[in-house]
Amino acid sequence: MSLLLKNGRIFTESGVLKGGYLLIERERIVSIGTGSRLPRADEVIDLKGNIASPGFIDIHTHGIADIDFMGSSAEDLHRSFEKYLQFGVTRLLPTTLSNPFDTILEQVKLLRRVGDESPHGAMMHGVHVEGPWLAWRCRGGHPEEFLLVPRKEDVELLIGEVGDTVKTVTFSPELKNAAWMCETLSVHGIVPVIGHTEATYEQTMEVIRAGARHVTHLFDADIGFRESDTEALTMEPGMETAVLINDGVSVELIGCPIHVPTPLFRLVDKVKPHDRKILVSDSLIGAGMPEGSVITFRDGRQAEVKQGVLRMIYRDNPDLDGNITGSAITMNMAVKRLSEYIDAPLEEASRWATINPAILLGIEQETGSLRVGKRADIAVFDDSVHVVMTLLDGEPVYRNSL
Repeated sequence: MSLLLKNGRIFTESGVLKGGYLLIERERIVSIGTGSRLPRADEVIDLKGNIASPGFIDIHTHGIADIDFMGSSAEDLHRSFEKYLQFGVTRLLPTTLSNPFDTILEQVKLLRRVGDESPHGAMMHGVHVEGPWLAWRCRGGHPEEFLLVPRKEDVELLIGEVGDTVKTVTFSPELKNAAWMCETLSVHGIVPVIGHTEATYEQTMEVIRAGARHVTHLFDADIGFRESDTEALTMEPGMETAVLINDGVSVELIGCPIHVPTPLFRLVDKVKPHDRKILVSDSLIGAGMPEGSVITFRDGRQAEVKQGVLRMIYRDNPDLDGNITGSAITMNMAVKRLSEYIDAPLEEASRWATINPAILLGIEQETGSLRVGKRADIAVFDDSVHVVMTLLDGEPVYRNSL
């Protein structure tokens, strides 16, 4: 079965092809071109001038709509894949939250089973474990009672039981045994990720040498520059300095201006190499729901979706009412906003959400860009990045108006 996508603006590795086409056979791209002489195919879809981009890769997401990756059933997790496809995501790392260690392991096993069984399971590349190895002061939304220092028995248990599924682990470099854990994870093919930290420059450099090569939501839940303890009115470098000057370390930013002010997007765009900048949603339940939607958490608290974030509802407490509790951004809107923040065309902004995360995960030869021989993971969208079709391994699995 062959499929031809024609009359599109194709985001290829070498540039944008206007009036271009993609020919797909057996899950892979077999031809890319432009012109009036089109190859024959069993099925033809007219893209009507819309953009054909590599599918988005979200390496940090806790949930979408009413589905929480730490508390949903297998049935709901199956349903989550369909939700992500509506927003152009073709690969993702469901992300855990600090919980009892056994609970984290069991949830990763459930996610693994769902990925194996789901008809769209190919989009789940693995799992991102965020917590419990996080600094108390920078824990953010992670419950403090579940935070741990890395212990040999826990790390070995993680690797032994779910090491085939876990692809990334976020940790704080200042914790005892952090460098040892980095080395151990790296040896087993798991990417150690710096985050939720007030580590010094020296502590950060130590874990970079031990294998850490990515940063979770830079500028969120971390403390960078700080005043010297010994010299008044002088500044000391911290984690941010270490990761920004190390070209081998990639950084991720949450794609909304509330979590990350626009000038910080421009800073990262300016100082980091082109393939070391990654966009994530860090989404919670509520992501992708209409503006004004009210979400009820398992503990009974409520939050409202407002401009890509969740804001808490405390009608009887004005001091807490409206506080941010997390992201509700979807990847397509994150790409649109990034294009505006850094004043770059969509084809450049989309790299942060496609080939760059693929490089971090080591899957760039299979997916992350549109090139002959690669898997046909494709998001089709208009100039406002509203997704009209998503293809996973060459199959149209979501269609809106095409």
